[in-house]
Amino acid sequence: MARLDPPAPKFKVAPTMADVARVAGVSAMTVSRALREDGSVSKATRARVLEVIDDLGYVPDQAAGALSSGRSGLVGMIAPSFTSAMHGQVARGLNATLTKAGLQLFIGFADFQEEREEQALEALLRRRPEAVVLSGGRHTAKVTRMLANAAVPVVEFFCSPEAPMQHVVAVDLRGAGRLAAERLAARGRRSLVVLGESDGFDVATQERARGACDEAARRGLPEPTMICGAGAVTPIDFGAHVVAEMLTRRPDVDGVICFNDGVAIGVIAGLRRLGRRVPDDVAVIGFGDHEVGRHLDPALTTIGFNAPALGVEVGKVLLSAFEAVRGSEEAKPYRLSLGVELVGRDSA
Repeated sequence: MARLDPPAPKFKVAPTMADVARVAGVSAMTVSRALREDGSVSKATRARVLEVIDDLGYVPDQAAGALSSGRSGLVGMIAPSFTSAMHGQVARGLNATLTKAGLQLFIGFADFQEEREEQALEALLRRRPEAVVLSGGRHTAKVTRMLANAAVPVVEFFCSPEAPMQHVVAVDLRGAGRLAAERLAARGRRSLVVLGESDGFDVATQERARGACDEAARRGLPEPTMICGAGAVTPIDFGAHVVAEMLTRRPDVDGVICFNDGVAIGVIAGLRRLGRRVPDDVAVIGFGDHEVGRHLDPALTTIGFNAPALGVEVGKVLLSAFEAVRGSEEAKPYRLSLGVELVGRDSA
């Protein structure tokens, strides 16, 4: 049987609007109007234009459209880490809400570094987003200035900042720390450690540590020790390798509160490697209620919250803000804090 070569591409470079117009037998202006669903273009002509666009694989220049219409259709999200499943769940809920409104979510990552957040935001603002979503907490003066000058809705999520820029959809992180310490104290644990992923940019760890310290003080326990590591390290690796430092700094540790479930998984592995039993010798609590933790041995006790619902709420805030702008109204600052719950299993 003779070999059939794949068809040669129609264009050696990306097709342009002029190419679409030539193949469809219309003007470039008609193509532009067809894409905007302008009523001056007949249904038959628009159908023909869309058929040619699909055939050629033409992708409209979104940046050019944003310049002419003032709308890009893009919402930018800057997450603190790409290694955390929680942020992916938040993005999923946000994306589902935005997609229904014809908007597209773009995501960048700060890697728990202030300068990376600046760089990600600069790259995002060049694409003229209609709104920006970023983790609440600590930001540089440059980030604050860029967002103020961008004049678009801003939502800070997860952490509740001391001085919000506009809207906030957060999680009760201090309450999460209290719940974790309460669980450990109820199991007779007295020497507690709080593990975080970054000691500078990560307000979330600090909030949970405050909650744990408050609960420990209320119960007359020693103040928990906080140990943080670099955000660039994956949570599981950090958890596995920080155990040696933890045992050196707090040899009598019998309860560990982790930044997320990934860190907790690594801690359990590290403790086992060094001959410590979980939970007999050391109890471990995670955060996020990731599905993997349910299938560990021992199954992971964790603090859970509805991450997709947080993303949905962020999306609702943005759609409300867009509606206010279209009505020439000022969107009132929105504040919401999602509750957390203890998910008790075998590790603590």
